[in-house]
Amino acid sequence: MILKVLERLFNIDDIDCKWGVRFMFLFCVLARCAVFFNPYSDTDFSWLNGWMSNFESADQTTRLTMDVPMTSGNVVFLVTAFLALFITFTMGVLYSGLYVRYFRRKNSEKEDYEGIPKPLSYGKILKKFGLLFLFYLAVSIPFVIINSNMLLIFCIGFPLVFTAPACYLSGDKGMFNSLPYVVRLTKGFYLAHIRSLVLVVLAFFFTDAIAGLVSYASMTAFYILSAAFSTWITFTFGRYAGMAYCAMTDKKVRSTINNEKEGKIG
Repeated sequence: MILKVLERLFNIDDIDCKWGVRFMFLFCVLARCAVFFNPYSDTDFSWLNGWMSNFESADQTTRLTMDVPMTSGNVVFLVTAFLALFITFTMGVLYSGLYVRYFRRKNSEKEDYEGIPKPLSYGKILKKFGLLFLFYLAVSIPFVIINSNMLLIFCIGFPLVFTAPACYLSGDKGMFNSLPYVVRLTKGFYLAHIRSLVLVVLAFFFTDAIAGLVSYASMTAFYILSAAFSTWITFTFGRYAGMAYCAMTDKKVRSTINNEKEGKIG
């Protein structure tokens, strides 16, 4: 039973638009690999690390005259790394919406799924995703320099809000109404989400350790494996967001139908 659940969770290819997902996966892997294989990218930040050490020990007057020793290659690396992470994250979000569509399309004709919302078309999902992509782009830049003290708050709140993109891409709620809706919907599922999300995080650490071992043999293989594993885990997050949202809405629909039947009988 547990193995079947794990297979269903991590098998990102188990969806109706397989080739679309495969293209998204390949695109993300190439974007992440491009960060390291870009000939204009410079991953050597030794000068910057030394400058930061001197900056912390310098007095106020000296700090004003210290130039930040960052090469154009360093800037290219940071920009491409951010873009690759952003693209991978948004593709994972899109996957969550595609999974909700797949789930509803697969179960729409079953009698015991009477009352389930109709799946959106790919065109409407992509249109909503475009708006969501622009919204994330606008709000993500301030969080690049997020204070580490906010990490605990993020970890506590994430299980409450991570299904919001799936809600929006399903067409059930608008972009800003989806967040309070899923917070209410998550009541009773919070600990279950934490358990499953911890499992995905452990899978990330495990695959990251495997890629790290490969780095001793070949850095090229390390970059490719690291990009593939991180993309796979990101899509797994998206898949679980879709699965979790479908499970919560399914329970709500069934509960509403049962209450209506009991009311009619009474």
